[in-house]
Amino acid sequence: MPDISILIDHFEKYPLLTQKFADYLLFKSAYDILKKKEHLTIEGLYKLLALKAVTNKGLPEVLKETFPNITSIERPSVFDSKIPDPN
Repeated sequence: MPDISILIDHFEKYPLLTQKFADYLLFKSAYDILKKKEHLTIEGLYKLLALKAVTNKGLPEVLKETFPNITSIERPSVFDSKIPDPN
């Protein structure tokens, strides 16, 4: 996973605009769960599934049936879509 940390560092330095930034925040949260090995516990798995539930395609039907009690988190909102001044 060291390659993913390079990607995370890049987007921390050069943030995305619009709702793509919200997608990035969800991705980064999932990466943090994996990096901390929380996904190896049932609570960590539920955290990952909650993140997946708010992505564009949401949870597939098979996961909804297998984990019917998953509640999705609130999707991050992005209001400022201005390009920041690099100076």
